[in-house]
Amino acid sequence: MKIIITLLLSLFALSSCVKEKEYSGDELEARSLKAWMKKNHPELMGNYQEDGGYYVEVLSWGDTTAATADDTSDKQNDFGNQPIMEQDTCWVYYNFTGYNLDGSVFSTRDEVIARMQATFSDNTHYVPYGNYCGKEEFYAIVEGSYLASRNKIKLSEEYVATNSDICQSTEMTLRKGSKVRLYMTSTIGYTSNGSSAEGGYEGQYKLDANVPMILDMEVMRVVKNPADVELEMVEQLVKQANDSNEKTQWLQIENTEESGDDSEENSDTPATNPDDTEGGESSTDKKYYEGLYYCNTFQPNEDYIHLQYARPDMAGIGNPYRDSQRYADMAAFDKKLWEILDNKFADMIKKTPDADAKEVTEDNAAMVWYVGRFLDGFIFDTNIEAVRELAFNDDGSSNQNYTGESSISYSVSSNKDEYISAWAHCIPKLRYGRWGAIITTSGYAYGSAGVAGGTSSTSSSTAAAYNSLANLYNYYSMMGSAYYNPYSYYNYYNYYGGYTNYYNYEETTSTIETEIAPYAPLVFYIFIEPTE
Repeated sequence: MKIIITLLLSLFALSSCVKEKEYSGDELEARSLKAWMKKNHPELMGNYQEDGGYYVEVLSWGDTTAATADDTSDKQNDFGNQPIMEQDTCWVYYNFTGYNLDGSVFSTRDEVIARMQATFSDNTHYVPYGNYCGKEEFYAIVEGSYLASRNKIKLSEEYVATNSDICQSTEMTLRKGSKVRLYMTSTIGYTSNGSSAEGGYEGQYKLDANVPMILDMEVMRVVKNPADVELEMVEQLVKQANDSNEKTQWLQIENTEESGDDSEENSDTPATNPDDTEGGESSTDKKYYEGLYYCNTFQPNEDYIHLQYARPDMAGIGNPYRDSQRYADMAAFDKKLWEILDNKFADMIKKTPDADAKEVTEDNAAMVWYVGRFLDGFIFDTNIEAVRELAFNDDGSSNQNYTGESSISYSVSSNKDEYISAWAHCIPKLRYGRWGAIITTSGYAYGSAGVAGGTSSTSSSTAAAYNSLANLYNYYSMMGSAYYNPYSYYNYYNYYGGYTNYYNYEETTSTIETEIAPYAPLVFYIFIEPTE
């Protein structure tokens, strides 16, 4: 018996020295995601990706009909449906929606999903976002998206057999048209910060820090250099407009800087302007700012420039107002826009004879009215109240920073650094009391950084009378109730402090600033007020 007791004591002492294994926070999150996947998506366990530790569900394989580039020129700006991972340098335009594990949306660029969850905003430009996704690692996007784009995705044979209508093999390479759903930890997601999108791309909920997430990502387009792509878009638009209207022509801004200037704006591109000879100088001897054009005879409605056709086709994305409840299509939207502009400025134009329509100079101020649009026609900004109502369904009253409709006093000498450089180059070419227009690449606007969309909230309180039960009783008494007693009315009135009780009704209003994506070319319609 003594021997048995001694043996038990020895075993107890030995077991007390064995400590339970400790896991780091990242390891616990990975184990948690694995357990969740086993319970909710056991069919995806074989689609685990070792590099990054995430799981993949295939929603669309992508276009593999002919893995060739759409652009066969030397620049090869568009890689077409070639695999992303085969390109050393490329930018990818993604559509994506992020969820937490219970399916709640925390971020989306999909207009349909935004409408379904009641977070849609008229100020938000719901288009794919372009991100660098080249061979050299640079996480401008969520790391999980990068890993899925730059590596072969391994799929189990069982999964491929079960989903043979979608999957073509046990290895998948993302390309144009591919759509996958990624289940991943925060280590390759939004790390320890979680996610809270802004600018109308946010969902109904925020993503907490250090928790797994689900990401739907669809590849819309793969290009080599977005700067070359936007230049092609602008030049295509200008050529189309000039070919369709001989009277009104878009002119390229001449670069009068010294030839030794190696700035980004300096270009050796010869002009295509019809009036390119001055004093015998050949047009081929001139230099011009690439991707920057103006038109000082532009007339709304008469010079429709077919903006929606200038944007490269990305799976049907073209008309940003296609799902609007107010306008059937872009033509209906623009018809209303032209009516607004004509009604507002017709009298100003009539007051100024053509002979007095002088050009704006760099030193003189111009009172400017403008409408800014993307090349698909979406209006991102304006200082014309009626246009705000048309585009944003908002007259500015919901924005606490909006001070009302007013023109902008602009001169190159005083305001050059306050506005985009395209204005400094082009507004001095426009005329007082006349319409004009500017088409520009991002090099003279918001460049490779763009402008992030933002969401700000303001609260307002309104004091209102507090209707207590006593007040309700007295109301019925005053209406002639048989139980009315003036003394009881007096007592209730005094007991509840008379009618001096109030509560604050608080209302929160969200204001969304429209995002201007990197490498976004822009169009401005500009009216310069006549001088007295």
